[in-house]
Amino acid sequence: MQQDITVRNFYGDWVDLKSLKFLFLFCPNNSGTTVLSQYLLSQIGGYLPPFGNNEGQMAPAVRHIMRQSPSALNWQESQRFDWRFIRGEWEALAAGKMFIEASPPNLMRVPDIKTVFGEDSSALISICNPYQYIASCLRRYNKRPEAAAQTWLKRAGKIIEIRQAYPFFPFISYEEFTSNPRAVNDRLGLPFKEAVIRGKKGSGLTGIKSGYCRGIGFLKPEEAEVATECLAKVPEIMGHFGYALMSGPDLLAAAQARDPEEFALGLSTREGWAQDMPARSRRPRARSKG
Repeated sequence: MQQDITVRNFYGDWVDLKSLKFLFLFCPNNSGTTVLSQYLLSQIGGYLPPFGNNEGQMAPAVRHIMRQSPSALNWQESQRFDWRFIRGEWEALAAGKMFIEASPPNLMRVPDIKTVFGEDSSALISICNPYQYIASCLRRYNKRPEAAAQTWLKRAGKIIEIRQAYPFFPFISYEEFTSNPRAVNDRLGLPFKEAVIRGKKGSGLTGIKSGYCRGIGFLKPEEAEVATECLAKVPEIMGHFGYALMSGPDLLAAAQARDPEEFALGLSTREGWAQDMPARSRRPRARSKG
């Protein structure tokens, strides 16, 4: 780590990277937080929690605070945590290293986080394409496309609020990161280091590779169409991130043309998912781990 690298803290002040205690990744669930946090560790060093999908919220000492049931409670802004206790437990785990924290529901509690972590912490902001997000929520949680689209809009709206409140925090989309990981280094002023990234458990992807075309291959044209109708209700959110609304058939055709092999893997995954539907319907419904 170079000693002359500085980043902005929550108050906009410059802080030497080597003295940084926490680096937060504010990003919705199912949007690449796992691989991005692993990449940050490879480039900066520090401590990345091994719990769950590398999320501080899953640390045993704080999980009873940060993981509520039903899971929808985790995304309510009215929830108040004992952040000083959480910070103390995280610092004990990090043992003097910088803690990389990417728990998705944190994006709902940035003002509270600023109060306790603001002076010696910084953040990176990210998001992924809504259609990929919707496909992921359908596959993992059996969440209806219209409900997933509404969720993406709410969380994308929160990301916009964070960007407006903290314009000095760098932003990178999942798409830019997976196509050019060095863009993260450019945003943070970091030298690039070659690294092996293991990826998210159970995703079928290793290293830094976009899951977009595979995700779109999982969708049915009519599901994508329903998603587009929902997303079109708040076009300014799509426009903020440069995402385009597409008809269901056009969305699938474009993804297939872009990467036929990955798209075919998405189709195959959907077939297996559909065959398992009767058994899955008899099991308790999966809850988002975001």
